[in-house]
This record gives sequence, C-alpha cells and structure tokens, in this order.
Amino acid sequence: MPKGRTKWTTRKRNKASGKPLGCGQNAPTAEEWARLPQYTTFQLSDVDGVGHDFSEGDIACVLPHGCKAATAINEPDYWVCKILQVRARNERDVWIQVHWFYSAQDAARLIPTFKPSHCGQFERLQSNHLDCISSSAFDGLASMIHYDEADLDQDSIPADEFYYRYTIDIEQKTISPSPQATCICDHFYKPSDISPLSRMHLCPQPGCRKYYHRRCIENESSGAGRTRLDFLMHDPDTGVPLMLPSDESASAGPPSKKRRRKSQSAAAPSAAALSALPPLLVRAAAQPLVRGGACGVAGNIAAVVAARRLVGAALRDGDDVSEWKKRMPDEWEATMLAGWDTDDLGLDGETPSESGPPTQKTKLTRQVSNGILKGRGSKKKGITKDENVAAEMLQCPACGGPI
Repeated sequence: MPKGRTKWTTRKRNKASGKPLGCGQNAPTAEEWARLPQYTTFQLSDVDGVGHDFSEGDIACVLPHGCKAATAINEPDYWVCKILQVRARNERDVWIQVHWFYSAQDAARLIPTFKPSHCGQFERLQSNHLDCISSSAFDGLASMIHYDEADLDQDSIPADEFYYRYTIDIEQKTISPSPQATCICDHFYKPSDISPLSRMHLCPQPGCRKYYHRRCIENESSGAGRTRLDFLMHDPDTGVPLMLPSDESASAGPPSKKRRRKSQSAAAPSAAALSALPPLLVRAAAQPLVRGGACGVAGNIAAVVAARRLVGAALRDGDDVSEWKKRMPDEWEATMLAGWDTDDLGLDGETPSESGPPTQKTKLTRQVSNGILKGRGSKKKGITKDENVAAEMLQCPACGGPI
C-alpha cells in the first residue's frame, strides 16, 4: 500500500460561487465540477517512486483527517470509499467523487441505537454519503466483500479484508437490512470474537436457517433428533430427502442412469453408496455449518454446502465426483474446522474387529449404517475440547435437527 508519496501542492484560485462539494481546501463547487474534464484513472507514487493507479469503481483507503501521508496506520483505521468519478484542474490538482463506507463507530454516531460491538474489526457499512476529496488523501487500494448472511454460496472473507453486511441511509438515518439476533440468547453475531464457544452454528433446514452460538446450544443438546447422516441425505437447498431407485439403495456405488430409469420405486441412499464416494468429500459434507473463529467471518457455509450438493448429485444422478475438489469454492479448505479431514475428527471412530483393522470403506459403511458420523472419544493431540467441533453434533433448539 503506497505511503509517503511525493507531496503535491494545490494552486490557489479565486473562490468560485456556490458551496464546495467537499470539506477539503479548494474543493470544487458543483458548478466548477460540471466543467472539469473527467478521467477514468489517477496515479500516485509511493516513497520509492512506484506509481499506483486508482480507477473509477475501485475501493480505496483514505488517510483519516489530520493524518499525514508518511504516518504509520493500522489497516482497520483507514477510511474506506468507492471511487465514482475523477476530475482535475490540472495534473497536480485532482479531485475524486466518492461514496463512503462508514465504520461502525461512524454509524453509531448517526444512529445511537446501533451497536458498534456487533461489527467486526474490518466491517463497514455501505452508505449513500457522497463526497468530493483530494487525490492527496488516498493511500492505497482495498477490496470490499458484500456479506449476505442468508447466501449459502457466500464468498469467504479473509481475516484482513474489508466487508459489509448493512447499508446506511444518512438522510433517513436507517440501516438495512435490520440487524437480527437469531440465537436463543438474543445476542448478535460478533465477528471479532474468535473464541470457539462464540462460533455460530447454522441450522441447514430451509424452514429454519438460523444461527446459534455454540455456547448457547451445546449444554441444551442431548443428541440431535436426527444424525449427521441426514446432512448427506437431504438436498442442502430445499431440504427434500434424496431418493434413489429402490434397486440402487443397496448397491456399492453411485446409481447409474441406465438402472435408475428402469426403477419404479424409490428409497433413501444406502451406506454402501456413500462408502463408494471419495472419503474426504463425504467428510466435508458431514461437517456442521459454522461461522466465526478460525473458520472466518463467513465460515465454512459455502464449502460444506458445495460438498453436500456434490454428494447429492453423485447419489441421485450418478455424477462423477472423482475430481470433486476442482468444483469446490476458492480457498474452501481454509474455512474448514480444524481436523475435519483426519480420522479422529472425521469418520474414523470404530474399534478394530476380530478380522483385523477396518478399511477406509468399511469404517465409513459401519458408521453410516449406525447413523453416526463423529470421532472417537479421544481427541487428536493438540486439539482442545473447544476446537473439537468437527466431531460433535448439536441440536437445533427450533426444529430439533442436527446442527
């Protein structure tokens, strides 16, 4: 991020009639702005003389008022805006029309009922606040991710990326969508709280789709009304049970389309069919839907839902999932719970039989047959009780399903 660029000076001019469009010294009036030539890009140089382009549509970091260009600043402390238009009197007197993204503190000053503590460190609110600022205030580019909490395909949000959930109207003094607390404790999701017990579990049932703090439901859960087998046996988008032709339900692999067309009745997918799928894919699909902590702001929702869709397509339609990882969201593994892909926290939980240790296939078949998809009582070394979420099943307090 460029810092300490060559300082530009502004040429003094006669004060034009009308109110300036911005608070900066010599900011143009609306009349002058309409006359100024428009550009798509402007460039600033860093201390090493390297040029950095800023273009219309970019998200940019702006130095807070009173902060000099060479001053070190923590990234969450930047002001953030979207560049709308670039106009200039000359190459050293460039003005930028922007839309501001408000910090949580900015929003609370405008709307006192809004609680900044409900927002993450890098969270902003999209606003309709239009402003005109000098190019000398810009300090670098950023990204801004829209976080739709209801979107099962929500892009992952890295820990050091700006994002927004809400839009603030500075004229009406309203925020939309209205922040909602869905947990039984009536407390909001706090993305900056990284403690394992503050992770939120999403109930996957379409008629529910609510988030609950782990700390609020783990002591209330006496065992889910269903098992994680249901995570793999239901369409993640509609909640409709996956149904295979009855002559496929006991087969040792995904159903073939040819045999499926001949079938006259349907049955639930079998353990044998699941055991024929890539074990890691089944493990990924069997994980709880969580957000917060090490899983990131948006959590593993998109990754786990994608895995469940692939399992469903393989069981129902005979899709080839041998290269399933290529069909997963970008950076999906970084959002998964610790230990999701290991035996102890994944599907391994069987005691060796008299005939010898179970194979990967028989271990999975046994556990699915018993309706159990969780780890052994012993935990992997280095994984604390609070981190051992991948091996646990909790119960949704609303619908009673596995969560």
